[in-house]
Amino acid sequence: MNRKAPFFAVGFLPSAFSTISGMWPVFQVLAATPLEFSPIWERLQKHSWTLGNVLRQWGIRRYGSTWNALVPGWDEARFLRALPRSTEPYPLHFVWGEFGAPRRAEPYRRKGARVVVSVHCSARRWDSVWLRPDGYAQADMVVLTSESQRPFVARHVPAERIRTILHGVVADYFTPPAQRAPRTGKFRMFMLGDTERDHEFAAQVAARLPADRFEWRIRTVSHEKSFYAGIPCVNLLPRLTDAEMLEEYRQADVLAMPMLDSAANNVILESMACGTPVMVNRVGGVPEYVDPDCNFLMNKDHNVDEWVEKLLGLEKNRDVAERMRQATRTWAARFDWKIVADEYRAMYRQVLVRG
Repeated sequence: MNRKAPFFAVGFLPSAFSTISGMWPVFQVLAATPLEFSPIWERLQKHSWTLGNVLRQWGIRRYGSTWNALVPGWDEARFLRALPRSTEPYPLHFVWGEFGAPRRAEPYRRKGARVVVSVHCSARRWDSVWLRPDGYAQADMVVLTSESQRPFVARHVPAERIRTILHGVVADYFTPPAQRAPRTGKFRMFMLGDTERDHEFAAQVAARLPADRFEWRIRTVSHEKSFYAGIPCVNLLPRLTDAEMLEEYRQADVLAMPMLDSAANNVILESMACGTPVMVNRVGGVPEYVDPDCNFLMNKDHNVDEWVEKLLGLEKNRDVAERMRQATRTWAARFDWKIVADEYRAMYRQVLVRG
């Protein structure tokens, strides 16, 4: 890739442009110029729910994604004004294609840009999120975060314009603790987030764990918390700062996080980078990210007995998970964004050469 040419990344705020999670760290490594946007309809909805919803539904119809955050015309005009007209082609990467993929690629190409779109949606929700493939199907390259997404994208995009690049982690930030004290208290688990997490199943497992031997520390959104009402081993956490989240990863004996589906998952990568083995079911892209030799890959089917038996065994024999920590960290280090960035560079070169 010719680094004399400009390079831009378009991202949805706040999730896509987190300084430590999401995809933004790789664009910092690649020295991309960010073009940031936040959903105008969401801001308007705080003052008038009706007007905000009208604007949102207009964008959904225009862009064909139920997750769309762009305002038709307004946001794309802003992006186009920010781009230079260049005789040298350059990458323009829409970081979250579900929230913001251009309706037409040609206006960007006339300014020298080559449009790249990343998609993160898990296979289970693909048809409910992408109402039409119009936007991402025109891109010069569609980047997947898991091979489990390929069958859906391949309906509309030729194979030569699809590339799978696994998600990364800021391995310099998510690190094991300098020293880990012997584990003598309750067996400590951690679970974070709500997207594709199976909290209903997790609550069924938690209800069968003895509270004098287990603590399952869980941070999720309000409407998921009701599943855990009255379960004594569950400790529902308030909103965590980055530093508090890092400490939760480090101090957990395992990350126990049953999933409904998954493409890429930041929490899994961050936990492994901290040396904490993950216990997760084998769905979607999970096997692409989780090594069963130093983590606990459970069966696809949600079997409460299987999870309870495994956790009781790990609590009784704590050295099993503890001995995995170094190997878990070593495995996760291969997903360092500094390493993954090389795959992006190779992909951009391919896009630019194709012209």
